[in-house]
Amino acid sequence: MATPSPRPPPAPAALVRAFACAGAGLADAALRERNLRIHLGLGVLATCGAAVLELTAAERALVLACAGAVVAAEAVNSALETIVDVVLPGPDPRARFAKDAAAGAVLALAVASVAVAAAVLAPRIAALAEGARALAPSVAGAAVAALAAWRLPAPVERGGVARLALALAGGLGLGLVAPAVQSGVALAVAALLLALGAAAAARRAAGEGPPVHRR
Repeated sequence: MATPSPRPPPAPAALVRAFACAGAGLADAALRERNLRIHLGLGVLATCGAAVLELTAAERALVLACAGAVVAAEAVNSALETIVDVVLPGPDPRARFAKDAAAGAVLALAVASVAVAAAVLAPRIAALAEGARALAPSVAGAAVAALAAWRLPAPVERGGVARLALALAGGLGLGLVAPAVQSGVALAVAALLLALGAAAAARRAAGEGPPVHRR
């Protein structure tokens, strides 16, 4: 008698599991890649800026898209490096080319993102200088949140209290940004990036994540 095949999980449960796996993959990439940790911090700064500055909808969308694209590209670069190491474990010019080309793609996207930020901010330099005092709490909060997003996944041994304190500091930083927010969506993206850093730190504490930190 044939054994009945197991039933697939219900669609909602499968969707939740897919999102959980994707989030774990991003968290593992943050644990593995120094550059992704840096991009998390810079992404929080960029998205906080998009949240509080008077931007057009198109400008804000472009800044958010660049922040997400750079993080995504760095994660793809990490995945590609892992595949190359499995397929070509020894010294091989093909492996070098694949890794260098992938890193170059991330660099090109990062440079383009900086250019976008410069193009958006340049016409507003005078207005930002005049409103510096009013923006000071938001700038300080964004800086604290960015620092937390950057340092939470870093390969440093921390106790649970230290991890919690760093995550709370990041949350409080976003709280300082909130009163000046003009785009809740942009602030939500900043919070997601901070949450990604916190999730990576939690995976390290639980002994999960990639076994080797490449850089």
